[in-house]
Amino acid sequence: MLRSKGVKTLCYLLGGVVMTVFVAGVHGVGKSYLCKKYASASLVVHESASGLIRKERSKENWSADKKVAEIDDNQAALNAAVRRILSDEKFLLLDGHFVLVNDNSEFVALDYSVFQGLAISGVVLIEANASIVASRMSKRDSLKRSIDIDLFLKAEREQAERVCKELCVPLHVLRQPDLEVFSRVVAGLFEVESNRQ
Repeated sequence: MLRSKGVKTLCYLLGGVVMTVFVAGVHGVGKSYLCKKYASASLVVHESASGLIRKERSKENWSADKKVAEIDDNQAALNAAVRRILSDEKFLLLDGHFVLVNDNSEFVALDYSVFQGLAISGVVLIEANASIVASRMSKRDSLKRSIDIDLFLKAEREQAERVCKELCVPLHVLRQPDLEVFSRVVAGLFEVESNRQ
């Protein structure tokens, strides 16, 4: 498989082995939980895309409903934050989305160019049953009332496939994985990429 253009460029600019495993999925599939557990048992830094954007833009009152009004500005902030992390750390486990929901409750698929500067070496897409996602989202988000979760899951997978194809990076789709399965896949992505360097 060809290396991602973004990984190669960032490795050159930062002078070494750097890589990001991107963990994607709609809100409520368990991305953050799995990433936190994995990072606590490894030498990998875990960050959420929304957390990095919030830090980069210094917005303390981030919207709780996870709708994004300024998608382009946020993605530019994410690229800058990831670049800064990878200048100090070599392995980043980043959780985020390929599809966002705007203020009008419409799906906005992020173009592959958004991901080029993130040094992505592989993607893990987490999926779950729509009923599980709806239950989790109703406890913390307002998105449940305004979007079709099945369509959201489908849009996220389709965009993940498009972006991974464009970036020439592997995509692993995991449906409601336990920590052991998730850890095996993520560790494999970090190991394969570091062996290529």
